[in-house]
Amino acid sequence: MKSLLLFCIFFLSSVMLYSQDGIETWSQSYSTTSRVYAMAINPVNQNILFAGTLDGGIFKSTNEGINWAASNTGMTYNHVQCLAISASNPNIIFAGTDSLGGWATSGVYKSTDAGATWTLVSQDIYDSKGIQALVVHPTNPNIVYCGVFNALAVSAVGLWKSTNGGVNWFASSTGMDNKQVLCIALNPLNPNVLYSGTSMMSPSGSTGPCKIFKSCDAGATWTAAVNGIPQLSTDNNPIRCLSISNVDTNLLIAGIFMNATALTGGMYKTTNGGQMWTKIHTGLVNATGTLPRSCLIRPGTTNEYFVGMDNSATATAKGVFRTTDGGATWTSFVGGSMQNTYAIRAMVYKTTVLETLYAGDGGTATANSGTGIYEYSYLPSNIGNPNSGLPSKFDLLQNYPNPFNPVTKISYQLPSSGFVRLTVYDMLGRETAVLVNGYLKAGYYNVDFNAAGIPSGIYFYRLTAGSFISVKKMILVK
Repeated sequence: MKSLLLFCIFFLSSVMLYSQDGIETWSQSYSTTSRVYAMAINPVNQNILFAGTLDGGIFKSTNEGINWAASNTGMTYNHVQCLAISASNPNIIFAGTDSLGGWATSGVYKSTDAGATWTLVSQDIYDSKGIQALVVHPTNPNIVYCGVFNALAVSAVGLWKSTNGGVNWFASSTGMDNKQVLCIALNPLNPNVLYSGTSMMSPSGSTGPCKIFKSCDAGATWTAAVNGIPQLSTDNNPIRCLSISNVDTNLLIAGIFMNATALTGGMYKTTNGGQMWTKIHTGLVNATGTLPRSCLIRPGTTNEYFVGMDNSATATAKGVFRTTDGGATWTSFVGGSMQNTYAIRAMVYKTTVLETLYAGDGGTATANSGTGIYEYSYLPSNIGNPNSGLPSKFDLLQNYPNPFNPVTKISYQLPSSGFVRLTVYDMLGRETAVLVNGYLKAGYYNVDFNAAGIPSGIYFYRLTAGSFISVKKMILVK
């Protein structure tokens, strides 16, 4: 008993030595030579992860990446470029494949049993042989968007939409200049708002600058959202990644390829929904061939971003880079088993228990192989370094995930000790749950809200701490 007590004291003391930024060491979650191009995480049970590879199909883990197994039954083509899981029904998953010669069986695949079996559902998209991006409506799994890239530039490109779960698809690219779509971001709180990043070549063979487009009517029409991004007359600055904040949905980051004629690409940021973009590239490689392939705003924050650099003929620095000051400066975020020679083409973030960033190595075209999946774990935000200082102000953060089913995390911070009450209300103002009701010391806190016993709908959570009161909205979808 005494030994157990000493161990617990030692463990807790060791934990407290770390800042809330976590255990700053990468470890390899899965070793494989398959090139990882896509990753997705189950929003309800975040122990479940999926990885899409360019030459091995889909792999699934049910224990936070400790073990992985192939999950390809029914999938007759194994070049997977993108994955999307329904937030309202995570048994529904969509996978986009690239042709690379397999024209007859590539396109969009759908699973309704959490990846156990797959069915091709993109027959309506003629020559849909390069599915680069997929997003699912947060509350309606029948509404799906996919971005199509066709290397032959002769038929179906742009953005396509289904309103019946993939049974039928129709082009939804009006105003998009027939561009090829490489990435899509959907506003989780207002799913009528979408953003798309485009690449070169149109079906007519015309060229022009690659652009970011925005739709405010669920993809019916699109307008360019490129103020602040230099527009070249050529078409070799593809927008390769987009990420939208779950805290402030007017905040997005974008990764743009740096071409050989002008270093106009790199990382960009908007804080007003695409009205104006600002370059945020200090500390990143500024050379021809630099390609930010994957990017991610850390959930629950507005200042911490990650970018995964891809391989190219001339850019040397790859791996993951991170900023904690809203993009003012970036630093290399590799170490442990993660190397700066890896081409990070996919990233996902787990927000429960030990927060974890997962990154997949997409490998190089010349070597035709990758090295696997890597993970970086954070400590819970309410376990902090006692020497790092207390919060400077009261704050109630946006819950994550949102929408959710049935569990979501609510984080808040207290600059001083006092009585704290955190409650949940329905649309009629009726108290649904009391999550916190007592005296707390100053610090960082988070609490899980389990809504298993209440119906779907819009709810509000309210934090009261002394004279500080803050209310935020969340959406429960079952």
